[in-house]
Amino acid sequence: MSKKIKYISIAAVIFLIAAAFILPKILSGSKQDASGNSQPDMKNAPVPANGFIVRSSELDNSIKVVGSVVANEEVDLRSELSKKITGIYFREGSFVPKGKLLFKLDDSDLEAQLNKLNIQLELIEKNLSRSKELYEKNLSTVEEYDNVLNEFDRINAEIDILNIQIDKTNITAPFSGIIGFKQVSAGSYVTPGVILASIQDIGRVKLDFSVPEKYISGFKTGQGITFRVEGNDDDFSGTISAFEPKLDGNTRTLTVRAVCQNPGRKLIPGTFANVELRLNSIDDAMLIPTQALIPKLKGHDVFVLKNGTAKLVDVQTGLRTEDQIQIVSGIQPGDTLLTTNILRLKDGAPVKIDKFESR
Repeated sequence: MSKKIKYISIAAVIFLIAAAFILPKILSGSKQDASGNSQPDMKNAPVPANGFIVRSSELDNSIKVVGSVVANEEVDLRSELSKKITGIYFREGSFVPKGKLLFKLDDSDLEAQLNKLNIQLELIEKNLSRSKELYEKNLSTVEEYDNVLNEFDRINAEIDILNIQIDKTNITAPFSGIIGFKQVSAGSYVTPGVILASIQDIGRVKLDFSVPEKYISGFKTGQGITFRVEGNDDDFSGTISAFEPKLDGNTRTLTVRAVCQNPGRKLIPGTFANVELRLNSIDDAMLIPTQALIPKLKGHDVFVLKNGTAKLVDVQTGLRTEDQIQIVSGIQPGDTLLTTNILRLKDGAPVKIDKFESR
């Protein structure tokens, strides 16, 4: 009997110890279930965000692009003949007026041929005079007179050709400008493929720059531009003179050319220029904060507040300022855009407006 009581006592102690460990866990679990059932569903909680009401306003329309300074006139001097240079008559980097002799080619063989033809011409002139007298006296035929006359014309034609060839041995400045380094020396044998020197007219310069396709209707020839170049704090101005008749197929841009005066020759061909092109002003532009814009693979989206929820809307952008961007289509004046918590927002998510931003 004592052993049976002993076993019962041991079993009771074990049960009490197990109950002491298990019961608190069961009670805590039931409390957690109760408290969990009392909490709201966070998945459907409104996302706090700032709102921006879209309004139409005037936009001073100007764009900034990069251009390149080009000489007003530029040419590589070459010889049309394959001959030896006998003289160079300029100082490198100096100003040369139009028509100044720059290079002289050897023309001794051409001069010898010309002297020979001049002698033949004197002789044929005498023969022509005698042939004419005989023809007028009916002592010679028309064919004989024509043969002498044709020979006279042939020699004159060859003399004209030689004079042209001799003139090509004098390489002169095609326009007034600054001549660069000479690429050959006296005594060099040159061919038409050899560049002798380069000459540039930089009394005024051209400025070439590209304008994106969407802005091509906002400017015209005769319109003024302003620009700056690296290493110079001066503001320069010019006038649009022409543009290419078609867009670049790769960049979808239009190449525009402006003409600019170059006092003091401060503008050097080849330098880059930061160009500001003022376009037509827009009276009813819709400008929104740039942080409201959501880039995507093709275009941009914004979140618009509709009946208390966020609606994702595709928009087409226009001009961009420092902190705002123009919206061309996709939204209307009076729409409320969401500008904060963009990463937490989803299409159709409920929204709670914290405050309205203004610009």
